[in-house]
Amino acid sequence: MLSRERLKLAINHKEPDRIPIDLGGFRDSSIATIAYNNLRKKLGINSGLARMYDFIMQLAYPGQEILDLFHIDTIDAGRGFLKSDNDWREWTLNDGSRCLIPKYLNVETDEDLTVLLKNKDDLILGKKLKNSFYVDIAYNVYGSLQNIPQEINNDDIAKNMWSIPTPEWVANIFNDYGHELFINNIKDLHESTDRAIILHVGGALVRGMDLRGMENFLCDLCLDKKGVNRLFDKFLDEYLATLDIVIKGVGKYIDILVFADDMGTQNGPLISLDMFRELFKPRYKKMFDFVHDNSNCNVLFHSCGSVYEFIPDFIDMGVDILNPVQTDAANMDPKVLKKEFGKYITFWGGGCNTKILTFGTPMEVKEDVKRRIDIFSKGGGFVFNPIHNILANVPPENVIALFEAAYKYGFYK
Repeated sequence: MLSRERLKLAINHKEPDRIPIDLGGFRDSSIATIAYNNLRKKLGINSGLARMYDFIMQLAYPGQEILDLFHIDTIDAGRGFLKSDNDWREWTLNDGSRCLIPKYLNVETDEDLTVLLKNKDDLILGKKLKNSFYVDIAYNVYGSLQNIPQEINNDDIAKNMWSIPTPEWVANIFNDYGHELFINNIKDLHESTDRAIILHVGGALVRGMDLRGMENFLCDLCLDKKGVNRLFDKFLDEYLATLDIVIKGVGKYIDILVFADDMGTQNGPLISLDMFRELFKPRYKKMFDFVHDNSNCNVLFHSCGSVYEFIPDFIDMGVDILNPVQTDAANMDPKVLKKEFGKYITFWGGGCNTKILTFGTPMEVKEDVKRRIDIFSKGGGFVFNPIHNILANVPPENVIALFEAAYKYGFYK
């Protein structure tokens, strides 16, 4: 069975030959480059350097050997871009190992060994301290203002760390050259693999936080709803324009469109359900209705933390797939999730307890994977992935055990 067929059946709540497996299909289901280098070393893979496509979260594209070895059914749309070695340059990671990063990134290291991530105008948008494994936000363009400004311009929106593109978004799809490049590269990727192609689009809450700072924006949601509505309407117009040109150009080549907004914390929702229904849900429904009305793409919604009480609304607004299924958060028991929502939404993630994956033995990892597959797999509606990205300190033996177990126990009888 082809990977695309396998994934489509699972999302349609049917049982294919086995559970689809994801690694690196998008930037919230990938692997830290340090962990990936350790994995390659353990497996004796020495060809070339890993390509760290996401500098903010320090994520690597899994190589072809890994995709084949672990029977991976997905692939990031960004893999169709920056195909020449000349598009990349070498970089040294915290542990001293080497990788490649996109040459277009504007990064430098200061005298304290802090890595500075800048835009094209040398404005510092992010910083990674010497011993940190991630880049933190360093600039909020509207952070010093009392409220969200009346006039919100595109140049301001671009002055945030998460606007620095990953490879698939380097080209400007709104000009003829960039649009043609975007189409041709994704078309070529579609024709060169049978893996399901995934394209990450964006989110609203996180973008508001990027522009205003987390504390300011959470206050804005209560105290400046007019400003929030102006900002969200601008985001909505931008997303609909992007979706229109993306779907018309590559909708027939893309299988999954990813949207992300972290509505939960470890202990409960970040915002109230009423606030979500008032400010977020109607706009997301317009976006997801547009996707479903104009393409055969499925909608994956990434929302970390405790989001149990939001799931009926996610389903109502058109979410096909929920990720990362953070089962160690409050009210996120996998048995309850599968029983109550398994017929209506696909769970993508939740494949292994994060503490067991990091600190357990390979046997404990395999046992936990089997237990979760037994819960989530019945009747389809499950794509295997650990909870969020595989972090830098996960032992390579446990990564191998994770995917060996997913394949071994993932076949339907």
